[in-house]
Amino acid sequence: MNFPRTAEGREPLGHEAADSYSRWIRTAMKTTENWSEAAVLFDSTMREPTDLLMDVVRDAFAGGVTDRYQSVFAEGNRFVVGHIAARYGVAPEQVIGTTGATSALALVLKALVAPGDNVIIERPRFDLLPMLARDAGATVTDLPRRAPDYQVDAAELEALIRPDTRLVILTQLHNPTGAALGAEALKTLAALARKTGVPILVDEVYADFLDGGVYAATAAPEFISVGSLTKVQGLFALKCGWAVASPQMTAKINAATPQGDYGVSKLAHAVAALVLESREAFDAHWRRLLADARPVVAEHVGRMLGDGLLEGDLPAQGCMYFPRVVGVDDTRALADWLWRKHRIVVPAGEFFGQPGHVRIGFGSGQPEALDRGLSRLGKALKAYPGRS
Repeated sequence: MNFPRTAEGREPLGHEAADSYSRWIRTAMKTTENWSEAAVLFDSTMREPTDLLMDVVRDAFAGGVTDRYQSVFAEGNRFVVGHIAARYGVAPEQVIGTTGATSALALVLKALVAPGDNVIIERPRFDLLPMLARDAGATVTDLPRRAPDYQVDAAELEALIRPDTRLVILTQLHNPTGAALGAEALKTLAALARKTGVPILVDEVYADFLDGGVYAATAAPEFISVGSLTKVQGLFALKCGWAVASPQMTAKINAATPQGDYGVSKLAHAVAALVLESREAFDAHWRRLLADARPVVAEHVGRMLGDGLLEGDLPAQGCMYFPRVVGVDDTRALADWLWRKHRIVVPAGEFFGQPGHVRIGFGSGQPEALDRGLSRLGKALKAYPGRS
């Protein structure tokens, strides 16, 4: 892929052309792979546990074909479904196997939303969420989640609900800030959903970062949870996701798409079933990565906060940080400058609906690289000519 050259002979990262975070991230990954000096600070997915995955695959097929290798059809792999049901504390009939959280969300939208209906979605947000809602024909209303804690104001949400509102969409942990909704917040939101008759979908691809496993669908039948093995476990290669809901809601989703997610791979989900049976080893992997990375990130964040370059506390969990850049309103321009002048790759807040911020991801778990990259970021922010 070729990119237009700048006056310095270096290509921009595509901020000027990119109209979504998804498009930008593809550009960033293609652009940076040939630049060994790049400081990559966008890893919001944990590094893949490749060795562990290879061990599972080897064991699964070394002595023949594992009995987890079964037809999936509309129900998904029954072993995967069984493990997810146990994790959420629900019946297997309440779990729908999918190729990922995005596919699960699309199935829910197809079941609940008709053209012209309204969907309420948090903001700031991962921009794929409103894209999927609009693809389903919905209008989108923004639900502000405000700094510093980025919680959901139930009264404000209630005021936004209209007669044609069919769904509310939130994320846990909140993407892009890493903020968590606790059990009491979920309880309040469930009461609101019960009162208004509008279900709440919670994208929980980052929920496993929370100790104790606070899953929305477990908290109340008014919630629909969607999740995957992609973000926390770093197992994007398995394309394994799910939706969990009440029996009534699951029946409604299945009725709208009786063939299920026909993209589910028999092979990938057989491996996913074995991964879920060895979950402790995979959990230990991401916990070790975060244990190595977070002290480095915390040290640099503390320094940049002290220097007046950033505002906003580092969340207590997860691998994302969404600070406000002090004195900078156009963080899209800042991100382009950071790439062109300093070879630093960081996504702008504009992609999440909140200019003036950047999202720093540290899922790579590589402390030395993070130390170098964040050190360069601090020096670059001090030198940025666009700061007021």
